[in-house]
Amino acid sequence: MTTPFPYTFYSCPCVDTSSPAASTLREKRASQYSSRGEEEERTFDPRSPRADYSLYPLEHLLYCEDCHQIRCPRCVSEEVITWFCPSCLFEVPSSNIRSDGNRCMRSCYNCPVCTSPMVVNSLDSDNEKHLRLGEDGEAVQPPGPFYLSCPYCQWSTLETGVEFEKPNNISAQLARLQNGGKAVSTLKEREKARDKRKDAEENGKKLDSEDDADDDQPLDHDMRFSNINAYYKSQLQSDTNTGPYGGGDYGYGYGNPTALSRIMSLYSSTGGKKAKKDKPTAMREAYGSDEGVKVYDPTDEEDAIMRMRAGGWEGTVSFEQRQTQQHDDARFTSELRPVPTLLRTKRAKRCRTCRHILARPETKVSSSRYKIKLLALNNIPHITLRALPIVSNPVPGSPLPSAQLPFDYNKLQPFMAIPFLLTIRNPLFDPIKVHLATPALTPGRIASKVTVLCPEFEVGANTDVWDEALTGSTTTAQRRAQPASSVDLGAINPSTQAEAGKVWERGRNWTSVVLEVVPDRAEDAELDGGLDADEDILEIPVFVRIEYETDAAAEEVRDRGERDRAAGDGRVTREEAFWCVLGAGRIGTLPKLG
Repeated sequence: MTTPFPYTFYSCPCVDTSSPAASTLREKRASQYSSRGEEEERTFDPRSPRADYSLYPLEHLLYCEDCHQIRCPRCVSEEVITWFCPSCLFEVPSSNIRSDGNRCMRSCYNCPVCTSPMVVNSLDSDNEKHLRLGEDGEAVQPPGPFYLSCPYCQWSTLETGVEFEKPNNISAQLARLQNGGKAVSTLKEREKARDKRKDAEENGKKLDSEDDADDDQPLDHDMRFSNINAYYKSQLQSDTNTGPYGGGDYGYGYGNPTALSRIMSLYSSTGGKKAKKDKPTAMREAYGSDEGVKVYDPTDEEDAIMRMRAGGWEGTVSFEQRQTQQHDDARFTSELRPVPTLLRTKRAKRCRTCRHILARPETKVSSSRYKIKLLALNNIPHITLRALPIVSNPVPGSPLPSAQLPFDYNKLQPFMAIPFLLTIRNPLFDPIKVHLATPALTPGRIASKVTVLCPEFEVGANTDVWDEALTGSTTTAQRRAQPASSVDLGAINPSTQAEAGKVWERGRNWTSVVLEVVPDRAEDAELDGGLDADEDILEIPVFVRIEYETDAAAEEVRDRGERDRAAGDGRVTREEAFWCVLGAGRIGTLPKLG
């Protein structure tokens, strides 16, 4: 257990609605009992497997103002607002987002070795870092060629033989270059070279070495995809007049927008003489590099094996490096290419039940603010638990004053009543009435006794500190003349104990009550078969119900009775209830008698 003691986790109500069986059981019980009685009778078990997915700190939860419920990450649905590059902060339109990979297509690249952002440098040593000034005093672009380099591991595209003519639009230049500096021939250039080769064969002439090399040049993945895409599009366009139901007027093509009306005409009784059904033509599969097919060549595998025998594993790429590449055909370090920067998103969160917006950031990329952010911290009382201070008794006649002893939360003494202070802090601008309920025995094999001395009390509104000072009826001198609080009395007189039905301490918007716990012995559970991991932790489930009156808008009033009450004085009564788990500490062992 890495969470320090004491801690407080809040239970999201989605734990009861996450499975169909749970929702069916809840509906059956709702027909017999009221919803409030059912919720109060059922005890939350923090050790159940389902509870592990519903307990969160209050800082991690949102709040839905329409449902008046806590919302955890499982209760919200996310929607993408904008896509942007984290390096250049350029906002990418949603129409340019591709399903195969959302990456920046400008000049932002990461190192394929260490994944650090790469920078563009010039090969001119004098102007590598600073721009030159022209005759008119304006900055002039440094002379090329340029290359991408990693400032962390010093890897650069010069190791693969790739150089650029301009320092901008790196993506377009890199797409036209292969490793080694050779340019990638386009489809038109390959078709022109192929036609030239056919004419040379017919006329009995010899081709130049450059034309022959361009025709035998292997295609990359993007070029093969464009070739096979263009081939199948041409095949579909040529088959527009034939289909599986024959040709003529009753046959439909793959790209024909009137296909539905033609299919319905097959079942029409008023139709004339049916046309003769023709056998559909079979579509030929793609073949050859011009149509996007790469033929397996066993010599490529033999060359790779010979290179690995000669250079060993030092020249090969790792599995992580192959995953960062856009195409996982890279086997050696000389085949690595810069990795485009992955795009980031800004997302809005909505409630899954009512589709109310819970969090929405600003669309501006450089801003980290939120337009809407409904935190549970601003709508749900903050509950904290701490041990009651233990004061050491001074020795009679000794000049040493009394002092507070440190409390060890990792060694709770069994069979000993340990008082804790349970503090409820109100974030609302209206006073609330709090009702606390805990089981008499904590769930689990180590059943500890729990008692709340004051289960019902009030907490003040979260008003301004200066408002309390200006509107208070007592002056500063009168407050100094008032008797000390119970905490001060307990620090002076250790015999002072909390009384049932009374609060321990009260502030402007917070109230503290005493929670008494008697831990059970952990050795009894060990005899029954041993303790599981963190089973000796004392976790107390607490059911919290709050009531308060607030000003309600007309669109928020839904019930008829609530609408009538709001029409009188403009205030309605709200009620909220939730479960929380208090981690008091770890139960220790009894001291062995000598």
